[in-house]
Amino acid sequence: MASASTLMFEAPLDPASRFQTWCDYLEPFFQVGIAPPVPANPYAMKAYNFGQILVWEVYAPAHRLERPARMVARQGIDHVLLLFYESDGGKGETGWRPGEARTRKVAIIDMAQPVLIDVSIRSAIAVVLPRALISDSIGVVEALHGQILDSGEDPAPDLLHTYLRGLIACAGQLGSHQLPALAAATSKMCGACFPAAAALRRPIDLQTNVAVRQFIRRELGSFHLTVEAIVAEFGLSRATLYRLFEAEGGVAGYIRERRLLWARRLLTQADGHGRMRVSAVAYTTGFSDEKSFSRAFKRRFGCLPRDTAVPEVFPWTGSDDAAILLSWMRDLAA
Repeated sequence: MASASTLMFEAPLDPASRFQTWCDYLEPFFQVGIAPPVPANPYAMKAYNFGQILVWEVYAPAHRLERPARMVARQGIDHVLLLFYESDGGKGETGWRPGEARTRKVAIIDMAQPVLIDVSIRSAIAVVLPRALISDSIGVVEALHGQILDSGEDPAPDLLHTYLRGLIACAGQLGSHQLPALAAATSKMCGACFPAAAALRRPIDLQTNVAVRQFIRRELGSFHLTVEAIVAEFGLSRATLYRLFEAEGGVAGYIRERRLLWARRLLTQADGHGRMRVSAVAYTTGFSDEKSFSRAFKRRFGCLPRDTAVPEVFPWTGSDDAAILLSWMRDLAA
């Protein structure tokens, strides 16, 4: 019976190479730094692939994790990460919202945005899932980047943590036919952990919000996707539409962000014929011309589209398992 795919990282016994090996393993997702002397405590990580979600079990001493803007741009990863601190904690700085995480707290990380975290954990669990699996449940995710959820104030994170522990415990016995339902259940439970007031909208607004975002996702490559088109499609006023996307600075800003993230994914993919031309990516993702696309891309990610690396030329010094871990991240269903 096929079960969830598993990767296990165990650091070498040699203290001199232990930390560097850990850095190489996490290189696809985070730049790792730590102040000397490097601690002698072991590093270990198990990663479980449930098809639509990934679950990580981490044991590590203090270290720093960073996702700078250029790393975000070149990786093509558009997921949300929830980090459950099981012991000690850490401090995070997203660029505008510092926070502190201790035991029984959960950090929200939008992997499409830069982040810097000083981690002092001994053990933690992380769940990684595509943005769409969360967005369709609660609406806005981007505005929650860097927030710390306290399970002492809300039992939902504790419930999810207990569930994830159980999921890990039986991962080797699960059948492949069970994985889609378990991944869907996990994403629903993750959505239940987010603050009830995060979107600041009434129930009718939530229903409309989900419908509008699904419409935008379907029509994202169309030049005709405009504010006027959405207003006409749903019979909304401009004021109502703006209120639904107020956290993103309005619906036009949301559409531009979705298009840029889609473009980044296309630029970091390649088939047998190589990477798509920048002009083709621009038109595919709904931009009117290559010049305006390149200008918007550089403002968002700090580099031009032509400088975005594809997997075949991505500078890599890590292990084969780390490359597999990166491919799992890229292949998550959205």
